Amino acid sequence: MIKQDIYLKNGTLFATGYNRIVHGGRGDYVEFERDQIVPKLRSKFGNKPTDDLDIYYWWLVPETDPETKVYFQKKTVKYADYKVGKYYVDPYLLKDFKDPEQLFNY
Repeated sequence: MIKQDIYLKNGTLFATGYNRIVHGGRGDYVEFERDQIVPKLRSKFGNKPTDDLDIYYWWLVPETDPETKVYFQKKTVKYADYKVGKYYVDPYLLKDFKDPEQLFNY
């Protein structure tokens, strides 16, 4: 886990750390645990998460910024190493996000 305050584009504190960056077929995503995420999350469509739906992820949004898409992973996929039960956000939706691991990749 990497301890780093992470902010949304609107300046709201989103998380107090993250696990890793996942590089997949659909781009890069920052992986979070629920206890790292500060704002309350709600379903984009107002439905309640259940285990009986055959879906790959829940589309959630922070109550403080409904424009930020947060994925809650429900199933594994072939194109990336997403883990079931983790939360994912596109790093471009975060304010000034810098991955410390990337600083040393040339």
